[in-house]
Amino acid sequence: MGKLGQRCLFCGRIFENEAPDETVSILPGLTPKAKSICPICEARIKKEAEDAWKDPKPM
Repeated sequence: MGKLGQRCLFCGRIFENEAPDETVSILPGLTPKAKSICPICEARIKKEAEDAWKDPKPM
């Protein structure tokens, strides 16, 4: 379908998002919803989460 302009919850940037009917629902009983986080913030959060699980380097 079309693209929607949406504002990111973290940084406030306006980004284009796919229409909600193209997103996948995690649980079968819930309706699918459009993402509210821009790809830049999503990548930053993912990297911070991966870095938190890595072993610290010895000094």
